[in-house]
Amino acid sequence: MTDKLLNIDELAEALGGIGRSSIYRHIKNLPGFPQVVKIGAATRFRESDVQAYIRGDAAKSEEGVQA
Repeated sequence: MTDKLLNIDELAEALGGIGRSSIYRHIKNLPGFPQVVKIGAATRFRESDVQAYIRGDAAKSEEGVQA
């Protein structure tokens, strides 16, 4: 299975149009937020990670690790 890689603009759109600075702040400070995949100089995000975050799966798995 191939996972589509989203650029930052596609990620912003998928998350309701949040700004780039908010995305980078969330990467650093929000547990479970989709993390960066670097391909050379390009910054991408796995679509499966984004969908899991939107569904709330990432937060649930983070809670399970901390419990």
